[in-house]
Amino acid sequence: MKRQFNKKRFWIIVALIALVEALTLFCIFQWKYIFPSKEVSEIYTRYENVDEIAASFIKDYKVNDSVFVDVTMLEAKDSAGWAMLKQDFSVPELNAELQTFIDNGKNPIFSRRIAKNGQPLKAHADTTNYDVLAISYYSHTLTLFHTNNNDELYAIFHHNFDESINSK
Repeated sequence: MKRQFNKKRFWIIVALIALVEALTLFCIFQWKYIFPSKEVSEIYTRYENVDEIAASFIKDYKVNDSVFVDVTMLEAKDSAGWAMLKQDFSVPELNAELQTFIDNGKNPIFSRRIAKNGQPLKAHADTTNYDVLAISYYSHTLTLFHTNNNDELYAIFHHNFDESINSK
C-alpha cells in the first residue's frame, strides 16, 4: 500500500532541517562567545566573583594596526569596589586640581607599569616583566594590558595617551 505524498509534512521536515542547520552554524561561529576560553588572566579569576567589581577579559584586544594584547578590565560597581581596587593596585589619591578636572566630566587615562605576578617593580629592569595599568578615575575602571615585549608596552602607552586627549 502506497502512501500519498503530503506536501505539508514535507515542507515542515525541510524547515526543521534548515533550522537545525542554521542553529548548528550559529553555534560554530559563536563558539568562543558561548563557551569562553579558559585562558584568562590570574587577575580576572581573582575578581570575577567579587560582587562590587565587574571583571572582563578581552583576548587579543587591538591596540593599533600591528599590536594585539590580552586585557583584563575591572570596573567598580560602587564605592566599596573602587576602594578595594585602589587599595589592591596602590592607586594614588588625586590632588584637588585633578579631582576638579574629573568632576567636570573630563576622563584622563593615567597609565603606569606594574609588575607581573606581584614581583617587585624595579627601575631599570627588563620591560617584558611588566604589564600596563590604565586608571580611569572618572569611570572607576582599571584596565590591565598584558604585554610581552617593549613594542607592545610603548604602543599601549601611546594608545592610552591618545584616549586621554580624545576624551570629553
